[in-house]
Formats: sequence, structure tokens, C-alpha cells
Amino acid sequence: MNPRIGRALRRLRHWGLRAVDGYRHATGRRQASVDAALAALAPGVRVYRDGLTVVDSRWSPAGVTHQFTSDASDYSARYFGRLDFDALLDRCLHLAGVDRSRALRVLDIGSGSGSSVFAACRLLPAAEVCASDISPQLSRLLAEYADATEASRGRVTTFRFDLHRRLFADEVFDLVIGAAILHHLLDPWAALVNVARSLKRGGTIVLVEPLEAGSLVLATMYARVLAVLDGLGQGGGELARVMRVLRLDIQCRLGVPVEKPWSAKLDDKWVFDEPYLIGLARDLGLARVEIHPAQHDLASVFEGAFRSVVADFGCGELAIPPEVVECVREFDRGIAPELKARLCPTGIILLRK
Repeated sequence: MNPRIGRALRRLRHWGLRAVDGYRHATGRRQASVDAALAALAPGVRVYRDGLTVVDSRWSPAGVTHQFTSDASDYSARYFGRLDFDALLDRCLHLAGVDRSRALRVLDIGSGSGSSVFAACRLLPAAEVCASDISPQLSRLLAEYADATEASRGRVTTFRFDLHRRLFADEVFDLVIGAAILHHLLDPWAALVNVARSLKRGGTIVLVEPLEAGSLVLATMYARVLAVLDGLGQGGGELARVMRVLRLDIQCRLGVPVEKPWSAKLDDKWVFDEPYLIGLARDLGLARVEIHPAQHDLASVFEGAFRSVVADFGCGELAIPPEVVECVREFDRGIAPELKARLCPTGIILLRK
């Protein structure tokens, strides 16, 4: 045999064996992760496999709105693809005082297509993560991407279940992460009571949610924008339509989260205030609640919120008149920094056990 051909064949065999070993290692690690996650299930819970996803046998599509099913890819791109979840989760972990070097067991609730999950994998290098979502399409996207990515392969197990039902045993997780999930649920208490049971003593639930006080400021700001647009002769335009919809959206979500005739039809159902969150923590048997602004820098928090919601409506390319921009900036300039911390539209909520 030609020596050059022989060397090439040996190299090919070497790399082929490495690929096989890598596949076996990845498969074994994945199975070990799944086995550990299944061992954390509550007594009597039955599950089945749908590809790479573990599904609660009681799962049903009831209550899953359209944007989480047939529009799942668009929803993922619109709300998750453009947000910096690494920076957001980094702030959450800092505020919660999490030891990032520990081999934590983490439950991520309402994971969507996985932006918060993959941020957790990067920021918590020794953690094992149970990711969850009620949507088949989103959980499938998450599971496939997790298995295809070296940093998360074998560290992430994806579950499909309804948070209103108990799935996991008591005191199995060190940390629970919920990035924009609670305001989608018809009964936040019924969901969190199960999550709180699965949290270990000394553990923390980290939530990122809309806050009522900041939402009321936004509603006032949108009303002022409408007045400015009307003065410009644009009261019937697209931006004015968005402002009216946003004001109505906030008005429909105010108050204690008790189901109203329209609640089930809304994707975003609630905004939360401090008294409700304090009472919620007490009812769940948690030690205390802390509420922090989602942003470290609040200098342009209201302008940022304004531009973000316009983009959420698919109107990110819409021309914003300078008079409207100035109107929005008046809110950022006119509210003292220490007060902004209590009027932030989005908050990081820490529930300690």
C-alpha cells in the first residue's frame, strides 16, 4: 500500500473513532441527565417521551394561546431573539447572590425556545437545568437546540407540562428561573405553589415580570403621546393605534390576578404590585420577597420601554416623530432616579425559601 494512503487511512480511522467516542459520551451524558430529572418527579406522575422532550401524561393544549403553538417560531424570534438574556440573567443571579460555581439543580419555567435556559448554561457552568414549557412547538425547538449545542448537551432536560399541575417532588431544586412567565398564567398562585414545593430550603425563585406601578406610568405616557400625535394631525395613524391598544392592554391587566371574562383570551394577563407579591410569598410559605428594577441603568428606562413595545408590535421600523421622542424623554428626565427604581415597568422578583 502506498505510505501516503496508509497514513491517510490511519488518520481517518483516528478521527472516526473520536467521533464515535464523542457520540457515545454525549448520548451517555444526555441519558444520565434525563434519568436524574425523572428521579425528581413527584410520586404518581407519569410521563412519556416525544422525541427529546419529556411530556406529562396529563398535558393538554387547553389554555395554550395561538402565539405559543402555530406562531411559536415568530413568537420566539420577536420576544426572545432580540433580548440580551445573558445580561438580564447575570443581573438576576447577582441580586439573588447565587454561587455560580456550585453544581446547582435549576428549574427554568416557561422556557419558550430556551433563551433563559442557554443563558443559565453559560452563566452557571456546573448546573443541570430542567427546562419546561407548555407549548409543543416551543419545547421541541428548545430540546433540539439544546441537544445540538455543546454547552448545553447533556445538561438540559426539556419537559412539557402545565405549571398549574404538580410535576416535581418536594425540595429538589436549588434555583428556579422564570423569565416572563407568571403574567401569562390564569392562576399564578396555583402555578407557584407547585414550584415553591419543589424548591429546596434556602433556595430562590427568580422571576422577571411586569409591575403595576411602572405600567401605570406607561399608560400615562401613552396618553400623552396620543395627545402629541393628535396635535401633529397623526391621531389616526399607525403609531396612535398602537398607543391606544397598549393603554387598553394595561387597563385589562390591572388589579389582583383574579380571572375576568376576558383573561383567558389574553396572552399577557396581569401586571403585579408589591402588596400582591408580598401576600403571595406569605401564602406560599416563602421567607421573603424582594423587588428590583430589571435594568441597572434607569436613565432611559421609559424611552426604552416605549421603543421595545413598538418593536413588539412589529412596528420597529415605524418613523417616530421628534415631538413624540421628546414627550417620552420628559418622563425619564422628570422622575427622580430613586423613584424610578419603584416605578420601573419590569421588575426582578426574588422569592426566598
